[in-house]
Amino acid sequence: MEPTFSFDKLYLGQRGRLQRLVLRVTGQRATAEDVVHDAFLRLLNMPQGHVIAQDAWLARVARNLALNHMRHERQGVVVDAPPGGVETITSDTPSAEMVLVCRESLRRVMQAILALPPRRREIFVLHRFGELTYDEIAARLGISRNTVMVQIVNALADLRRELGRDFFRQG
Repeated sequence: MEPTFSFDKLYLGQRGRLQRLVLRVTGQRATAEDVVHDAFLRLLNMPQGHVIAQDAWLARVARNLALNHMRHERQGVVVDAPPGGVETITSDTPSAEMVLVCRESLRRVMQAILALPPRRREIFVLHRFGELTYDEIAARLGISRNTVMVQIVNALADLRRELGRDFFRQG
């Protein structure tokens, strides 16, 4: 059985490492972000079913793109900004890649929450999404505050187990 490819997990897990690698080459944080973004775009544009060692491939592509950027910079290659300035090409709309990553993450979280035992899920949802305090939940459900606390701690442990520790380090 072939392993499933999780772009969001790969992106979130490798982005920081790749940006640090590129930052060492370019010395420019914004350039590092752009280069890493371009490396992930190249991965997305690869033919389906193409098997590669993704971490190593991304590192090599990011490094090569960074070196190309530095070579172009030394050669004086300049990209002209549009007449209205950079503001005309930037957008508050998330990129297609980021929408894909967020949708996949949301799907995983919702599945994990739905997999919680019913009472634990109810308490967790009331607290995290309903923004009720432990005392409010206890009063509403007729249980002790301590039971609410234990259920929330157990829900978080269940979610961490289901989603992986790395999922909780995002942000």
